[in-house]
Amino acid sequence: MKKILLAGANGMLGISMQQALVDHDLIALGSDELDISCTRDITAAIIRYRPNYFINCAAYTAVDLAETEVEKAYKINATAVRQLAQICEHHRVTLIHFSTDYVFDGNATLPYRPHDAVRPINVYGASKLLGEQYIQDNMSSFYIFRISWLYAAHGKNFMRWVLENNLEEMHVVDNQLGSPTSADSVALFINHLVENDPDEHGVYHYTNQGELTWYAFAKAISQKSNVPKNIHPTSSFKTAASRPSYSVMNTDAIRRTFNYDIPTIDTALEEVLERYKSRS
Repeated sequence: MKKILLAGANGMLGISMQQALVDHDLIALGSDELDISCTRDITAAIIRYRPNYFINCAAYTAVDLAETEVEKAYKINATAVRQLAQICEHHRVTLIHFSTDYVFDGNATLPYRPHDAVRPINVYGASKLLGEQYIQDNMSSFYIFRISWLYAAHGKNFMRWVLENNLEEMHVVDNQLGSPTSADSVALFINHLVENDPDEHGVYHYTNQGELTWYAFAKAISQKSNVPKNIHPTSSFKTAASRPSYSVMNTDAIRRTFNYDIPTIDTALEEVLERYKSRS
């Protein structure tokens, strides 16, 4: 049994982590209990709990709002992460941190590999990338997992929006290709990691297997849930932040390094929909 300190425990990914890590000595703290931007709070928590792992699920994730809240995005996604990395390194705590497919510009034609060139095209992606760089500059024992298009049966996310909105017609973009990924799937993999840590630290990609546009994902949600929706594809959906048109990521290193088979998009979606129905 490993001792794990989880920050951002009340967010979508944090809730999934709490469910997946029940067999460990887990200290789960929400942002109201542990502010990752406060060096004193982080130091005190690590000294008090002495964890083997610090899992950071705390982040600024408002992609469009970040275009105007630039300072706030960088404070949480970069500056706070630098401080967290330095403290974890000093106390010999392994950091597990999550980044995003938005560190890429979307100009690729093949799935991005972890060490491909990065070029974010929005503030959110740039702030997350700087956080990655701070970890790599300040730590020896860390895992960074880039994830994408996260959703779950809980929290605010695209799947729930498709199922719960009352629009007569839904217009969903069909010109962005990526890999929708279940937060529960990510959390189950992290449980596997802490139970079988190969000590192969670095940057990895974790997404459910396959690729879809947002429109195709919306259709799949409607069809698999048996909730009819009038969904139309569109190529024009104005947002404050630019998004990469292609952000599929190569996850081969997960299977190779951690001996772990990642579920497909279809399998993960079906499991999340079952959980969603059981909550209704």
